[in-house]
Parts: sequence; structure tokens; C-alpha cells
Amino acid sequence: MTSKFKRSVVLIAFAAGIASTAQAQSRNEIYGSAGTEGLGIGYGYGINKNFGARVEVNGFSYSRGFNAGDLHYNANIRLVHASLLGDFFPAPSIVPIRLTAGVLIGGDQLSGDATSSQGTYSINGVTVPTDGETIHAKLKFPTVRPYVGIGFGHNPNGKAGLSMAFDAGVAIGKPSVSFDVPASIANAAGSQNVAAEEQNLQSKANKLPVYPIVKVSLTYRW
Repeated sequence: MTSKFKRSVVLIAFAAGIASTAQAQSRNEIYGSAGTEGLGIGYGYGINKNFGARVEVNGFSYSRGFNAGDLHYNANIRLVHASLLGDFFPAPSIVPIRLTAGVLIGGDQLSGDATSSQGTYSINGVTVPTDGETIHAKLKFPTVRPYVGIGFGHNPNGKAGLSMAFDAGVAIGKPSVSFDVPASIANAAGSQNVAAEEQNLQSKANKLPVYPIVKVSLTYRW
């Protein structure tokens, strides 16, 4: 075997080793997502074959009407938050499913103004004039909420290039309610009726102990 041939073999083996190492170390990924959190972008890093960490930002804004007690509201739902997530793959070489836990951090809320086409509000059954005033209500989710879910994709052992991911889980934490009634309306309706109307709104909020999260992502790993 000539020295020139030996050098060629060594160079080929060295190049193959570099390529193999690069493929094995495709730990970084960026991704875009769409789902019940709106649109999002994120970055992920594979810690080892069983664990990965991700950070992402998601958000959307949506307007709709709803009823609570005797009042109808024109409301705006605004969800904008960051997520810090940890992924655990129990058997990554056998089953691609992962378990995910983390926290959502942000000011997700629903705010609304009571509407009336008759020039009056009905507050716990008591009709009072609007006097050109507006009743404001807000449902605000906790600033920090735990998240638990399952999914596939974002695999630390994944090959470089494009792939898909899916998530399904819940953010835990029911919203608190603020109910702002102008003094003239509150005096006309009576404090007990205003309190009862606020309780109706809180009862509606209590039906939202978790926020469902379902989304798909397109990822690029390198």
C-alpha cells in the first residue's frame, strides 16, 4: 500500500468521522407553531438522548361576545406568553412519544365592555339607565402557570433538517375577575346586585381551571 493511498484512506475516514459527529450532534432546532396558543416561534436544545429543553413565544388576539349573568359583553381575548419547557423521552429509540412539563409566563387575559341597545343595563335582574357610562370586566390568567402535556417531535436524537412536531396539554390556573361598575350605575342598582353580578362573572371564570393547548410545529434541526 503506497503512502499516497494511505493518506487518502485516512482523509476519507477523517471526513466520515466529522460528518458522523456533526449528524450525532444535531442538538439545536428552531421552529414555528400554530394552534390554540395562536402562532409561535421557538428554540430547542437536546441535552442528551432522553432530555431536551425549549423556549418559545406564542400569541394571538381574538374578539367575540359572551353573556355573564344579565349582561352581554363585547370582549377581546389576548394571549401573549413565553414558555419554558422540558421534554423527557422515556424510550426515544423505540417510541417517539415524549412527556413535557414547564411554565407559561405572560399576561393572558379577556377584557370586555357591557353593551346595551336599550340605554339600560340589567344588573342581577334590576334595570338601571346607562347614563352614557360603560361597565368594564376583565378575566386575567395567572402571570405564571404550570404546563403539562405529551407529544412527539423535538427529539434530541433527530437528524438534521426539517421535521414535524405535535403537542397536546394544558396550562393550569383559573383566571381572576375584576368588575368595574361606574358609581352612578352601582348606586342605582345597589351594591348587593353589583356583587351578585360580579359573582356570576367569577362563576363563569371558575369553569376555566385549565387552558387546553394543542399545536403542530415545523422544525429545523442542525
